[in-house]
Amino acid sequence: MVLSGLLIIEDAPFGHDEAVYALKARANVEGADTSFFWADYRAPGLASVLSAVPSIVERPAQLRWVVVVFGLVLIVLTWLVGRAMFDPLTGVVASAGTAVTPLILASATSVWPDVPGAALGLGVLAILVMASRGRRVRWWVLAAAPLAGLATFVRFGAPLTIAVGAVGLAVWRWETVKRSAPQVTVLLVLTGLATGAVLLWPPVVGASTSPLAATMAQSARNDFAWYQGLIDYVQLSDFLLLTPAGLLLAGGLVAGALQWRTGGAWRSGFLTAATIGLASALAVALTLHGEYRYLVPAVPWLWIAAAVGLAGRWRQFGASEAPLVVALVAVAVVFGSIADSDIEVGKSADRYETLRLAAMRIDEETADGSCGVITSYLPQVAWYSRCATALYSAEEVRLTAPSFPPDPSVYLLVVQDGKRQPDGDLLEAYRAEANDCVAVSEMVAGRSRIVEVCSVDGE
Repeated sequence: MVLSGLLIIEDAPFGHDEAVYALKARANVEGADTSFFWADYRAPGLASVLSAVPSIVERPAQLRWVVVVFGLVLIVLTWLVGRAMFDPLTGVVASAGTAVTPLILASATSVWPDVPGAALGLGVLAILVMASRGRRVRWWVLAAAPLAGLATFVRFGAPLTIAVGAVGLAVWRWETVKRSAPQVTVLLVLTGLATGAVLLWPPVVGASTSPLAATMAQSARNDFAWYQGLIDYVQLSDFLLLTPAGLLLAGGLVAGALQWRTGGAWRSGFLTAATIGLASALAVALTLHGEYRYLVPAVPWLWIAAAVGLAGRWRQFGASEAPLVVALVAVAVVFGSIADSDIEVGKSADRYETLRLAAMRIDEETADGSCGVITSYLPQVAWYSRCATALYSAEEVRLTAPSFPPDPSVYLLVVQDGKRQPDGDLLEAYRAEANDCVAVSEMVAGRSRIVEVCSVDGE
């Protein structure tokens, strides 16, 4: 909570996806048009949770704190699974490692569905671990089915990593699974119905087409090579691995592997956790382009496996040495994680602070919200200006959009070196429709970026 608070109080402006989910939550409360920023390939679960408390949907910090709560659930479940598979020490080390991983910190303090979806997905797998401890799987394992449906409602990609984890746990508990055919069969049917309803039946998510079809269509439009995610994650390796927490995680995995030759009942559990973690990361890399937040479901399992090796090293230290060693490592990891996470979160301020100031200027000039903005940054500008937004046309000057209210005050928002906005003659033609332009400039990270707010109708 403390580490998350340090990142949230920086009040970094919303990035693109953060603004999308925040806007959806606000639209749920206000009943506003979402057609200009929402797409059917996005899961509505996080926005539904956020809008359940209408008083928080105007406050970015409070929206981010809701995601932090899901992060705490993820950490507690990591402890529970680590303890159930091994022992209390392994559970504590795994949950502590998960809590200070920069990838988790940055994702859990942003309005993204990845941490909530991963927490619910790990909850499904925790039920499988707990219910399979014995000669037969207990019938209360069926609670995993609706939870899997809820995880899918929050994150459409959740079934992928849940399936990877379920297969790994089934292999680990194979003798128990074989003796529990009725329970396993019913669980598979109910889970298929719960997740299928979300992915295949549009009314469940309020979409015009099935989320699965929308997701596949979006993937086709992206036109990424099948190995693009692998390349992306290699390029992100400095944030994923070359940090104190990342190096400690890698060291724990190596230590666990080196302990393999000593034998013991723990070996199958170590192999299971490590395989689930690595296979989950690989599955994500082969299906999604590389954003670090997509790897959140793999992190707890990797830390559970690493904790086995780290706990083994802990026991090799004497009673007088262990506290000092742990304290030194903990200080290095915590401070390193804060620094690395702060750098990542700070990128949003570097890119979007001036954009926020410009959009807020529009909000001040259009207090009634009867406005429309032509911009290349739809969700962020819509959030901070409270106006409907539309993209520039790449072919002609277009100063209206279906999402604009009747008789709106129209603005152009021109960003220096901005993406997806026209240049040359077409941009000048847009400017010719404006009565006046006001430049908003802010020094961010030693650089000045100019954003112009141009009133089209002079209001």
